[in-house]
Amino acid sequence: MAPAEDPLAAQEPVLATLFYVVAGLYGASFLASAIRPSLGRWLLIPGALTHLAATIGRGVVIEFFPLTGKMESFSAAALALAAVAATAWHLRRAYLLPLLAVLCVTFAAALSFPLDLAWPPPLMRTLWYPLHVPLSFLAYGLWVAAAAAALAWFVDSDPAWLARIDRFALGGFGLWSVSMVMGGLWGVAAWGAYFLWDPKVVWSVILWFHYATFVHLRLVPSLQARLWVRPVLALVGLLFVFVAYVGTSFLFGRSSHAF
Repeated sequence: MAPAEDPLAAQEPVLATLFYVVAGLYGASFLASAIRPSLGRWLLIPGALTHLAATIGRGVVIEFFPLTGKMESFSAAALALAAVAATAWHLRRAYLLPLLAVLCVTFAAALSFPLDLAWPPPLMRTLWYPLHVPLSFLAYGLWVAAAAAALAWFVDSDPAWLARIDRFALGGFGLWSVSMVMGGLWGVAAWGAYFLWDPKVVWSVILWFHYATFVHLRLVPSLQARLWVRPVLALVGLLFVFVAYVGTSFLFGRSSHAF
């Protein structure tokens, strides 16, 4: 096997083609959902399965979890979003289109970077890394779905959306909590510490406290009549997700977690 620091000579053309097929299916799913929401899911599911196959293919080539750069990071985030959208499908356009739009933008961001493959650095070659990162992205996906449900609630004020917001927020909070534990164990293996004053680590803690507050506020009796509180918190949470994921890598200077 090649040394961890040596890049592979070139991208795999078949895998690259699969990613462009995925882009077409995700885009078609968005357009079909805008016209007839029931059709969009049947384009999203094959797109997500092709995306998963291409991701596994990259992992087979580098012989490890494929998350070594900007392209693969955004791709993994998009795959998590696709999984959430496919399993939490709803025919209401006010919910569905924002969710699929974020998916398409995230995958477009992935394709804006080179598709070349590279060996993962030594710090990534640990059991905790492939446990920590997918859980984080699935939590992101659920929180994006919560924000999309919040937009739908502001459109029609249907109480059913509040239940969806709560479910997505709580599910993301649970996954994020487990992810943080796995990340702490990875931190010990990689840097010798459970916690670092690193922008992404700090914002991860901020995210945890935000959604912990969210989960508890819905049980506060004085807020039961203020139905707008949870939808607003879901939208603010989406902003925090953006800062924690993208901002800490591109806007806050050098981070040990920058991808």
